[in-house]
Amino acid sequence: MNKGRILSLIGGIILIVAAFLPFSYFVDGLYSTFEITVAVLMNFTDNSVMQNFLLQVNPSYGMAAMILALIVAGFLLLTIGGLLAIIKKAGGSIAGPGGMVVLTIAGFLYAGALIFGFLGIGFYLGWLGAIICIIGGVISPDKDKSKINVSVNQQQNVTTNGAPMGSTQSTKNSTPEYITKYCNKCGYQNKADTSFCVNCGNRL
Repeated sequence: MNKGRILSLIGGIILIVAAFLPFSYFVDGLYSTFEITVAVLMNFTDNSVMQNFLLQVNPSYGMAAMILALIVAGFLLLTIGGLLAIIKKAGGSIAGPGGMVVLTIAGFLYAGALIFGFLGIGFYLGWLGAIICIIGGVISPDKDKSKINVSVNQQQNVTTNGAPMGSTQSTKNSTPEYITKYCNKCGYQNKADTSFCVNCGNRL
């Protein structure tokens, strides 16, 4: 297992763990992105509960809805990115950090510059996992691409226009060169398998 793979695996695990740890102070307590996402999804169809929830997040319904949507999207990106990184997929180095960017934006929209006073361990751990995934993704794909390029080059060397390369050369080499016999009498050039000169009839 190469270094990039190990880093991606560690980063993926950290991302998933971070999604379930206290992320930030939200409304009335310190919650994880998982808890906020579950609260939104469980009460999504209950208008009275959602209206009350939105007002607690922000006086503006539009801004509150955007913040909640970003938190839900960030949680999904974190978990999906973590899983992709664990199962050896390059998308983990994109989805995980993307989730942290989305969650950081949501935090700034909710608390502004005071966000750093509201943050929990999940936020810092999430960014740590995202950075590790990025490093792992930078290291791993180059090797994968080089393997692909090598295999393509090998295929190109083996086949050209559907036939093995060197087959024309071997065909040419396998074809015997045209051997001739010269007549001792008239000097005429005869085929190798002839016994008499075609020009003068002299025995070769």
